[in-house]
Amino acid sequence: MGSGIFGVAPLAGETVWSLMGRVAERYGVPVAELRASWEWKNQPPRSPGVSGVRPDAEVLLDPAGQDLLVAVCRADRRSLEQALPAWSAGPGAFAHVSPGGRPQARWQLGGAVHGPVAYACRLCTAGRTGQDVAAARYRERWQRVCPRHGRWLLGAGDGHGLEHLDIADCPEIAVAQRRWPVVAGRAMAVGVEPSAVFSVAWAVVCQWWELALGWEPERLWPARLHVLAGGDAGSGEGFWWWRVVAREAVLFPEVVALAEALVDPVVTEAVWRDSGGERVRPFPGDGEFARELGRRLGRPWLGEVDAVADSGALVRWRGAVVRRHRGVGQVGERGVDPWWLPREEQPVSVAAQLRTMAQRADGSIGWRASVPREERAWIGEKVREAADLVGRLDVHDTAALAVAARELIGGLRQSVAALDEAVVAVASAAHHAGVPLDSLSAWAGTSAEELSRGVVRHRAGLEERYG
Repeated sequence: MGSGIFGVAPLAGETVWSLMGRVAERYGVPVAELRASWEWKNQPPRSPGVSGVRPDAEVLLDPAGQDLLVAVCRADRRSLEQALPAWSAGPGAFAHVSPGGRPQARWQLGGAVHGPVAYACRLCTAGRTGQDVAAARYRERWQRVCPRHGRWLLGAGDGHGLEHLDIADCPEIAVAQRRWPVVAGRAMAVGVEPSAVFSVAWAVVCQWWELALGWEPERLWPARLHVLAGGDAGSGEGFWWWRVVAREAVLFPEVVALAEALVDPVVTEAVWRDSGGERVRPFPGDGEFARELGRRLGRPWLGEVDAVADSGALVRWRGAVVRRHRGVGQVGERGVDPWWLPREEQPVSVAAQLRTMAQRADGSIGWRASVPREERAWIGEKVREAADLVGRLDVHDTAALAVAARELIGGLRQSVAALDEAVVAVASAAHHAGVPLDSLSAWAGTSAEELSRGVVRHRAGLEERYG
């Protein structure tokens, strides 16, 4: 491998695998040759249909392996300890010392070690290290803007082949990132973990993102999407691809604005007043809460499109706020925790959506692999119920005409109702797996808005049934 003459300093928050790639580049050798210096305990993570190691992979090193990396980097150990989040987790991943003290390494995904992995800004990397190469760092969604170069840094494991989006013409995205520390401080001031607040806001806005295709007044998101796509997101499959890839950047300003609203006592008081206070009443569709959110998000028409009621995550948050205010339930219970987010309400990842698009394009997507067992069971139960009801109908009934007609019509209505529930359940499962809502509404013969309401009600019922 050669002794080398240049040191390779780590980037703050960099993955070990990223650092290894930059070391190999500095020495002028293939990264596979550098890897051969360690004894690997497992196979590297790979993306289906893509050669090479996943860019969001992480490497855990035993003490001897760490010593070797320090040596080849020609950097002091302390700089690696401070810069590499996975450094401290390395030694604990190995049960035994390798015979002869051979350096050991183990593969893992970065998300399982420390958190989300995004590409580093190439221009910043080149300026700090003199290397114009791809690098990967642990970055949460509220840390994805490079303000110096006007870039949104994309997830390294998403599989779309891009490292960043140009946000120079969308300054509101950088403004939102500068605003986030203030929002995080307000969350901590009311005793809430900022990441939990962001997760709820992210889930709500992603649900709105799907609904917004049917929101005639929505202008900001389509315009921002086309700008981030280079001026035109196109149409057909290209449009849907950009809609997935650019989603995080497009929605970021609204996520921060909503997160700020959700930790504001003024907003929670609006929820309490909408609920009727101690006198329980149905939430108004265009109540004080919806109007306040509309004002803060620059969309005064949110109440008109039932944005609050159509987001399962926001309905859950609102219900928990009211139950907590009324003293219903015990502290720690999920039903009174506004910041608990069930799996069903969590947005589908970019990587999963792109895989679904690819599988849908070649017809290879599998139902069993996409839909949870409990949901398949629920759908099967509804289909069997409808079939049983139809099987009971007797078109040869000899009863009086009015009686026979009434029973036939009643039985058919029950069958249709059960099948309608099954249709919504199937649409919900497919949408959660990545099928666009407009495609599902066309197949179901209903509007996207009406189907979306049904999906929200269905997922709430599933949550109540299965927890």
